[in-house]
Amino acid sequence: MKTAKPNVMKKMQESIIDMMEKHGDDWTQCWIGTGIPTNIKTKKSYKGGNACNLGYATFVNKWQCNEWGTFKQWNDLGYKIKKGSKGTHVYYWELREKKVSWLTEGEKAKYLATKKLPTYLLQKFAFVFNGVQIEDFKFEAIKQHKTKLDQNDVIMIEKFIENTGAHIVHGSQDGAYYDRFMDFITMPDKTDFFTDLDYYSTKLHELTHWSMTKDRTDRVAEGLDYATEELVAEIGSAFLCAHLGISKTPRKDHAKYLNAWIQKIEDSEKALTKAFTLAQKSLDCLIEMQVAEEKVA
Repeated sequence: MKTAKPNVMKKMQESIIDMMEKHGDDWTQCWIGTGIPTNIKTKKSYKGGNACNLGYATFVNKWQCNEWGTFKQWNDLGYKIKKGSKGTHVYYWELREKKVSWLTEGEKAKYLATKKLPTYLLQKFAFVFNGVQIEDFKFEAIKQHKTKLDQNDVIMIEKFIENTGAHIVHGSQDGAYYDRFMDFITMPDKTDFFTDLDYYSTKLHELTHWSMTKDRTDRVAEGLDYATEELVAEIGSAFLCAHLGISKTPRKDHAKYLNAWIQKIEDSEKALTKAFTLAQKSLDCLIEMQVAEEKVA
């Protein structure tokens, strides 16, 4: 008898809603505090919703390892899964060619002219296992993200932001915000924040908003409503904090968005996937700016 395909995104929906309901506007800290999960074989970081899902699994299980791999990957490296261990889902996309019978008239005409079938992305899933679930696997314990920043941390973060070329104006009495039409970020003075971490958490949130323009990530083309854009920016700033190895403080004004976010996520799996995909795209864009700056230097 053929077993039903697990609904990975449905399970991820439930995890995100659980985080929002239990931890409120501090929901992102649950999964970024565990660091960026990486694949044991490829050494690449998991991205988007997978980074959140694996980070939350690490948090819930109180694991001290953020290295993951499929059964085959661990087996290829000579390791065995501990008896009774349960895998955690990740999703990925596979490029497939469309069947001729699926093609529209326009696609058929193009196919006859080029002899190339159009493609589409198929969402697939896999089970992965944390290093804690592996027999005799020696792992390095997760380093806690910094909650207090020293001068070196400040220099590192400021350099990252400077490399993006974002225009930032300080001295605002109206809070922090990104002016889309003038294309600059407005921030209160640093001394107006309780801690450096509060200041940089806010600044990285606004930097994610700043990445929305056509020449950066073209997120404006998505036509997101205000609450959804705030969700993308909150996830994006969490990704940035994880990338920079610092903790994150919640935005208190986001408490009013929580119910709207929960409702949107409950209504559509695609809404959840899109939010994480767009936030990841923002992170990738901002990191690429660091590479570009290094090449110029």
